[in-house]
Amino acid sequence: MLYLANRNRVHSPETERALRASQGYLYLKLSREAAEELQEIADDEQDDPDVLLARIRVLLHERHWKAAEQLSAQGCREYPEVDEFTVQRAFSLHQMQKGEKAVQVLLSAPEWLRRTGILHYNLACYEARLGDLSMARRCMNAAIQINSQVRKNARLDPDLQALWN
Repeated sequence: MLYLANRNRVHSPETERALRASQGYLYLKLSREAAEELQEIADDEQDDPDVLLARIRVLLHERHWKAAEQLSAQGCREYPEVDEFTVQRAFSLHQMQKGEKAVQVLLSAPEWLRRTGILHYNLACYEARLGDLSMARRCMNAAIQINSQVRKNARLDPDLQALWN
C-alpha cells in the first residue's frame, strides 16, 4: 500500500515507538498487532493526525473500507493540510464501489494536493474502473509527468488493467 510521506511531528517517545511498531506490524501483514500497538497510545494523543493515519492504515489492511472512509473524512475535516486523509478517503470509497464519489473527493482536494502524482494516479484508477479510459489515460500521463516512478506500479495495478489491454 502506498502512503504519502509523513510530516515530521514531535511525539512522545512512547507514541513514536507505538507508531513505528504499528507500521512494522503492518509491513509484516499483522494488522491485529498493529492495532494493539495503537491502543497503547495515551488518550491525549489519540487525535494526533499521525495516530489517526496509522489507525486508518490498519483499517485499510483489514479491508474495513467504511470505517476507514469515516475516519479519513474526520481527518480531512480536522487536518485539511494533511494530504493522506483525502487520498485514503477516496481509496476507501473506491473500494466500496463508490468510484464517482471517490473522484469527487479527489477533485475537491486543495489545489496543492491536485499537483501531486498520487492524486492523478488514483484518479486514473477510479476513471478506468468507471469506464472512462480516455480520462484515465490523461490522469495517468499527468501522474507520470509529475512522478515517473508511478509507471512501474501502474503496469501491475489491476485497476488500470484496461489501459494496457
